[in-house]
Amino acid sequence: MMKVLIVDDEPKVREGLKAIIPWEDCGFTVAGTASNGLEAVEQYEKIKPELVVADIRMPGMDGIQLIQTLRERDDRLRILILSGYADFDYAKKAIAHRADGYLLKPVDEEEMVSYLEKIRMDHKQAEEKRQWSDVSEKWSRDIFVQSLLTHTGDEEETALEAKAESLGLNGKAYQVMLIDFHQRTGSSSYLGMLEEAEKRINDYFEASGRGLAFSVHFQTGILLKSTVLGEQMRRQLYGEISAVLEGTGVQATIALGPLVRTIHEISNSYEAARELLDHEFFIDSAGILCMEDAEAMLSGEMGVPEPEDLEGRLFYAMDIGSREALEPLIHSAGDWLKASGASEEAVKRYFAELLSSLLARLSASHSALGSCLKDYTDRIALVYQQRNLQELYRHVIELLNLVMEPLASRSQGQDIKALLDFIHRNFGDNLKLETLAGVFNYNTAYLGKMFKNATGEYFNTYLDKVRIEHAKQYLQQGMKVYQVAEKVGYTNVDYFHSKFRKYVGMSPSAYRKNGEPEEGGRV
Repeated sequence: MMKVLIVDDEPKVREGLKAIIPWEDCGFTVAGTASNGLEAVEQYEKIKPELVVADIRMPGMDGIQLIQTLRERDDRLRILILSGYADFDYAKKAIAHRADGYLLKPVDEEEMVSYLEKIRMDHKQAEEKRQWSDVSEKWSRDIFVQSLLTHTGDEEETALEAKAESLGLNGKAYQVMLIDFHQRTGSSSYLGMLEEAEKRINDYFEASGRGLAFSVHFQTGILLKSTVLGEQMRRQLYGEISAVLEGTGVQATIALGPLVRTIHEISNSYEAARELLDHEFFIDSAGILCMEDAEAMLSGEMGVPEPEDLEGRLFYAMDIGSREALEPLIHSAGDWLKASGASEEAVKRYFAELLSSLLARLSASHSALGSCLKDYTDRIALVYQQRNLQELYRHVIELLNLVMEPLASRSQGQDIKALLDFIHRNFGDNLKLETLAGVFNYNTAYLGKMFKNATGEYFNTYLDKVRIEHAKQYLQQGMKVYQVAEKVGYTNVDYFHSKFRKYVGMSPSAYRKNGEPEEGGRV
């Protein structure tokens, strides 16, 4: 049974969760409860739970701080967050800190059970991998191969060669291939077939005499007896391995170290293959990873500029329905992160935070998104499950397109109407024709000419008039002049004064007094 710690400042919620969820049927047992974050940390140290279910808003240490504190103690700890609709801003932070799920209050039993089943399966998978590793270390052949791979053996070369010959490894060249198994998209039988997939691969290479299977550091590998050189041979080998795994629900990421000539150099081939898997996320390869892929990844990427106001540009593109603008914007961010040397975790966190912030901004101006927030939030969490940068791009763009569906998307030939609608919705932002031209995929001068022909006004003039009309309404409501200036998009109050006088013929203060004579006081 996996131990659970429930954390919520409301006793009814704590007791309710203990009572309504069939914990033991799902493979869990409630080992303790806590009413706040500090108490939760104390309970964690006592019971060492595998799962924490915590409210996001609590007195003292809130849910976000609790996640950070517990992650420092146990990076493998599973965490489910409880929240209300009003706490969405907090929820997006929880996603960035790798919460395993986000449930709305009141908790739906079926949804909670679904999360628990997934967590239990993931935990079981991790435990089985550790057990397999323990067993493999008992195998004398694996111990020998590991000594070759990690260079821990102190035997003389002649002794190593004698052992290698007894294992059928007395070749003239050696090459290490590492395999990282993961679940095939859409498959639901991954855990049950992982062992089968590994057995198939091992049997395939050993039965044919093409290589010696081994397990080291939770990775499956083959010490190849017949080396693989060139793109054609790699493509053929990838096809063979894919065929062997057919029907298992398992996919393989494969890394191939360079060819070496001596027993002692096998560790060099292994280290190169392992480094390829470490950088798998950034290497754009549809087959077997090799040193040529890594060299291509590292070349020509210095000096990639950081995309300017990426969130703002994405917001504009989605608000006006410009789907074609999304892909280059997302790719520009990924290229910059990769060139900057960001880690896989940092890249995923960047995009999760970007999506969360963007979704919060869109939901504030589009009520139609409110009913979909939970689904979108779950999809943002899937950012952390993407295997490589290309898959991450696809996932992010698919999610953004999905978010755009409830919005009023423009049809062809309605660009100016979409732009006018956008101005009237977002007049308080720092709108620039140059930025919007990029979103609409127009040359700035050409879009300005189109705008002038359609409205009879230059872009900046039209924007000023819209802002001033709204400013008049705010002034009539009794707002102070500096507040109105900021609300309608003018950061400089003096500049707002001059614009207002230009279009209205009097100062903002005079207009407010004339519109609201009973309202007195200084501005």
